[in-house]
Amino acid sequence: MDVTFARFVAALRHADVAVSPAETLDAFQVLSTIGVSDPRLLHDALSLALAKTAHEKALFSDCFERFFHQLAFQEAPRRTMIRSVSAAGVIASIERVTGEDIQKLVTSLLDGERDHLSMRVQELAQDAGVFSMRTLRDKNHVVRHIVTALHIDTLRELARVADPHRDVLNYLHHYVMGQIRHYVDEQYRLVVDASGRKALLDAALKSHLAQISPEYYAEVESVVRNLAERLSQQHRRRRKRAQRGMLDVRQMLRDNVAYNGNLFRLRWRQRKLERSRVFVLCDVSGSVSRIARFLLLFLHELSDVLPNVRTFAFSNSLGEITEFFERHDHERAIEEVLLRWGHGTTDYGRALLDFRERVAHQLNHRSTIIVLGDARSNFFDPRSDVLRDVSGRVKQVFWLNPERRDTWGEGDSEMPRYAPHCLRVERCSHLQDLNRFADTLLNATR
Repeated sequence: MDVTFARFVAALRHADVAVSPAETLDAFQVLSTIGVSDPRLLHDALSLALAKTAHEKALFSDCFERFFHQLAFQEAPRRTMIRSVSAAGVIASIERVTGEDIQKLVTSLLDGERDHLSMRVQELAQDAGVFSMRTLRDKNHVVRHIVTALHIDTLRELARVADPHRDVLNYLHHYVMGQIRHYVDEQYRLVVDASGRKALLDAALKSHLAQISPEYYAEVESVVRNLAERLSQQHRRRRKRAQRGMLDVRQMLRDNVAYNGNLFRLRWRQRKLERSRVFVLCDVSGSVSRIARFLLLFLHELSDVLPNVRTFAFSNSLGEITEFFERHDHERAIEEVLLRWGHGTTDYGRALLDFRERVAHQLNHRSTIIVLGDARSNFFDPRSDVLRDVSGRVKQVFWLNPERRDTWGEGDSEMPRYAPHCLRVERCSHLQDLNRFADTLLNATR
């Protein structure tokens, strides 16, 4: 019980429930007093000792439920698949080509005796170091250890020779593999990160944005919003300090003549600031679309400290997408943009021509242009002269390229032709790159 309780406290801490050593000792005394026979009483008592706020109590309840109900094979096999099959008949068809262990496994599954199998999976998981998992590689190692020890792969091999029961054996193989993976996944979340947020944030900050699987988009977009909000707060404070300006000594002396020269009223020099306008050209073709998703979200989450943003998307033609973000929430806007402009053969030359035709009369010394793209123009004319012309009209041009620098200029990459007309060309493939660039942009457009 001591070991189990220590693991439970560790899972709570991973779930963002702040549990101090003193609170751990108090909770252990509570546990020693009430025992573990009544799950409801145990939950309520430990919740009083370990969770302080309403938010922490909700996290505690979720973690408690998953930690103390972590048996494998809780979901029974579908009876529609095995109701017409007798265990004896299946065993008779495979007993000549298999051992006793796999026969017991098949019998347990077909007869609905899952408790022994569940305990066996937990024992094997502990032998494989399930409580010391730290990475996804460790999780795969635990799964493979359990599968090998139970001879699960044999079920798939048996399906090839047991013709009368092929479908049943195939189903049992998929069922067992799914249950084992689900069990290890639950253990991984409890051991590494019970809430799923810390591990995801760490992985998102270190992973290439183009390699993030779509099922994690919602969580990573939440990380992007948090980074943008943190950056916004920092720059709001900087802007507030910057707006204090310098003392206007002459005006201040005149205003304080009535007070015999005592400086009761301070006067500050007033500067009329002309708002910067930011133009974003975003390649949303297949090769860059995943990174474009996060850049667009990041920039529009900075709208309160980065006003006057006009956004354009292109692959083989260019269109303004600013109104999409004004009319819809960001997720829907991004999906519509990728659907409408994300299909086509990328042509940077045509996109630059379209951009100049649309906004050339609005470009001035206060304008900033941001281009996100790999500069791969599929051997169309890159029209670097258009970028040179546009760059001469504005304050600065930033180019964000998701590819490694050693690949710029290889194949159909036109980055060496575009780079001389940009103030800065940076690689942008991780959230850290986005965050660093956004900080630079906010400083450059104040």
